[in-house]
Amino acid sequence: MKKITLTFVGILSFTLLSGCATTKTLNQADCANANWQKVGVEDGKLGASSQAILRHAKTCQNLATPNRELWEKGRQEGLKSYCTTKNAYDIGRMGYTLSAVCDDSNLANLHHANMMGLQQYEMSQRINHLNRGFGYYEPFVPFTWWW
Repeated sequence: MKKITLTFVGILSFTLLSGCATTKTLNQADCANANWQKVGVEDGKLGASSQAILRHAKTCQNLATPNRELWEKGRQEGLKSYCTTKNAYDIGRMGYTLSAVCDDSNLANLHHANMMGLQQYEMSQRINHLNRGFGYYEPFVPFTWWW
């Protein structure tokens, strides 16, 4: 059971971390037919700032111009799922701080949840470090190569 849980947490962490590390941008092939509101929703779910559209504009340069209004409308919709206490905690649990994209109405609760997640992350890192130190202990046997 423990192995299954650790595998699940590892897969979930990898999936979320790949989103947190960088906000993905479109492929050049997708630029012409992009649904900018949908792209904005996905960016908002990842906590992208309003400047993230510049990355899309650079990718789509000479191919298409991003619709900033639709993208921003979608991003605001996506931020509704990013700016939740559960997500703030989960982001902290992975060792990251919450992006500064949430409105001020719930910021104290989000910050608290993120800090709680970060504390859990730090404790698990310490426990893992201790387990590695003791888990691979082999007693020293002098002159074994002589035998």
